[in-house]
Amino acid sequence: MNRRLTKVVALVLAGVLLVGSVGLAGCGEEEEVVPEILIGVLTDFTGPASSAVIPLYESLRDYFRMLEEEDPIPGVEVNFVNYDQRTDYARTVPGWIWLVGQGITAGVVLSPHDNNALADRYEADKIPVLSSMAVPELFEHDWLYATIYSEEAQAEAILQWILDDWDGTGLPKAGHIGTNISLSEYLQRGIDPFLAEHVGEIEWMGQEKGIMGASAWAAEIDHLKDCDYIIISLVGPMTASFVNEVRQRGYTGKLVSDQNNFVAYWDLIAGVTPEEELYDCYYTAWWPWWNEDVPMIRDLKTYTEKYHPGELEALYVSSGPVSGWQMGMVLGDAIRRAVEDVGAENVDGTAIRDALADTHLPVEGVGEDVWEITGTKNIFAKGQRIFEWIVDDQEWVAVWPAGGKEWYLAPSMEG
Repeated sequence: MNRRLTKVVALVLAGVLLVGSVGLAGCGEEEEVVPEILIGVLTDFTGPASSAVIPLYESLRDYFRMLEEEDPIPGVEVNFVNYDQRTDYARTVPGWIWLVGQGITAGVVLSPHDNNALADRYEADKIPVLSSMAVPELFEHDWLYATIYSEEAQAEAILQWILDDWDGTGLPKAGHIGTNISLSEYLQRGIDPFLAEHVGEIEWMGQEKGIMGASAWAAEIDHLKDCDYIIISLVGPMTASFVNEVRQRGYTGKLVSDQNNFVAYWDLIAGVTPEEELYDCYYTAWWPWWNEDVPMIRDLKTYTEKYHPGELEALYVSSGPVSGWQMGMVLGDAIRRAVEDVGAENVDGTAIRDALADTHLPVEGVGEDVWEITGTKNIFAKGQRIFEWIVDDQEWVAVWPAGGKEWYLAPSMEG
């Protein structure tokens, strides 16, 4: 072998030995893989409900961001993946299938209609789902849990408040303006049995239905103009256009909504309705509000100011962050206990489902001061209050029951 060839061979051998030595040096130093818990979120991110949904979603994420920074769940990494349902129910099933394909461990699905369509799939896929509202038919479903009660229960609270609030002569006249989508129908399903049980106490003026996306309400207002109370279950810009038009047409009675309307879209309503016309506006909800001094709100304010310092004016009149923080508290607590029960590497949908079912989470100043499953209803927060928009103070204040100091438990939530 000539001298030049010998030198080339030597260099090649040296390179091989060097690569081998690097490989040997890495032996026994395998990169640790942290188990991932992937939460799939199916909701409306760009459609008519998005202005209410996005603050909720961001607050849910904020809660887990706070945990990661200050009190991590040992041994796991929690991440999110989203599907934009756009309040287009043709996207519900394909959206869920796509999320499952991403390998989700748990889900967050906000709409009752979506949950009604998907409930059997949750069980088949062994993926527990947390919703912001319950559907009565699914109260006993093993894989669906709700942070709050149903539209039907909200209807019970609204009507009971009307009975307690009325101080005029004769019977209070009440009617309902909604749409042809599920939220309005669920609310009406709570109204009808309440009226049947309180015959002769409320004069019912009927239910009007606007087409999804409607912005003009002359016919509906004409039918409801004699009401003392109009119950509203619209969506987004529809709520804003109705409130503005009903006041401009001279209606002076009280407007009351479920929790998915007034406070969720108040920025839209106030943007088109003169401030002085926003009197006698009410809604029912489970939460402590931003102006209440309770631990949950103190924590929420701290991290909202930390993560969204330039958005505070808008967020402090929105219910979305309050609902999102609540969902984070429930889901974070369940994931932490699932890790403790089965070990980080063994956490799956079943482990999280079992933890949700065993939730006993103290929450000072909210309802009964604890979130837990009661009987067979997979619902955590059950108490309600009525809030009023105080025009002079520009804020929502709890006014019922007992001046907002107590909580109403709807008959359908008992037991």
